Amino acid sequence: MAGPPELPPGLIGSASPAPGIAYRALRLLWRVLGAALGLRIVVVGREHLPALADGRPAGGWIAAGLPHRTWIDPFLLWVVLPADPRLVFFGDARTMARSPLRRWVVRRVGGILPIPSHGGPRSFATHLAAGEEVLRRGAVFCLFPESGPPAPVGEARSIAPGLGYLALRSGAPIVPIVLGGNHELFLGRRIVVRILPQVEALTVAGLVPGTPAPRHGSREERTAAHRVASALNEITAGAVASTHRAAEPRPGRRKRGIRLTTLFR
Repeated sequence: MAGPPELPPGLIGSASPAPGIAYRALRLLWRVLGAALGLRIVVVGREHLPALADGRPAGGWIAAGLPHRTWIDPFLLWVVLPADPRLVFFGDARTMARSPLRRWVVRRVGGILPIPSHGGPRSFATHLAAGEEVLRRGAVFCLFPESGPPAPVGEARSIAPGLGYLALRSGAPIVPIVLGGNHELFLGRRIVVRILPQVEALTVAGLVPGTPAPRHGSREERTAAHRVASALNEITAGAVASTHRAAEPRPGRRKRGIRLTTLFR
């Protein structure tokens, strides 16, 4: 018996950092929709985004969003971060194939690296290679790196070591982006997006910056990747709690349109 549909493994679309017409158009459409819903998106820490010497936005870095709560999360990063260079998303292959509309959007926009329901070492290596290529070409690789059971509101789940492997192998900096108010959506919702200073994987893994990364597949690489994940949990914990508090509505406020929270489940 066939299971739920899911996207095939491997990068869908191009690794190019240049945003296409469909990418820009759908990004603008989401901005209009957000405004129609009265969403108030407050961005803190834009100065931490990587930039070129002339001030233009730089590519080749990893956007790590957390905590991941609802369907709105990738759309928040999509409109908050610069359009150029474009984002390439890492996401669940089944979630993105759940409806004809989602599959159509993925095909039109591109820049998606699906996570299949049945992986393994070969699949993991394919994902890492695709992620490295995206970063090498100058796009921004965007993912939500948490794993494990749900965490209480105001806290994040544990960060998976896959993020550490990608950062170590690519040499790309990680920019943690903390979301607050994304757990419960309603009309006029205040959502806070806090961009934290970039993190160098070698440094937080306890290795010497500028030296070669550990050999692929080695015990040293595995240890370093887990150290990166653990360090990011520690670095972001305080920001996750404070950003949640900053986004909370005043007590007793009526939450009209609360069904927005589960609109695209």
